[in-house]
Amino acid sequence: MDSPLKLKESSHVRSAKYDPQAQRLTLELNNGTFAVHGVDAQKAADYQNADSHGDFFFKNFSKNHEITRVR
Repeated sequence: MDSPLKLKESSHVRSAKYDPQAQRLTLELNNGTFAVHGVDAQKAADYQNADSHGDFFFKNFSKNHEITRVR
């Protein structure tokens, strides 16, 4: 079940939800909604607490995880 993450204000990320059973982070970005697969709970917490969610995404998810467009 997806649980919303509390994020700092971001110019790129509108919202984020995390499903620990599926290890899936769903991000609503300015250009669409994307699912990041294979994200463990610690990595989701690190993302939530990041100073820059956009930088964290590009450094930690874009090359190391499967990402699919949801919308």
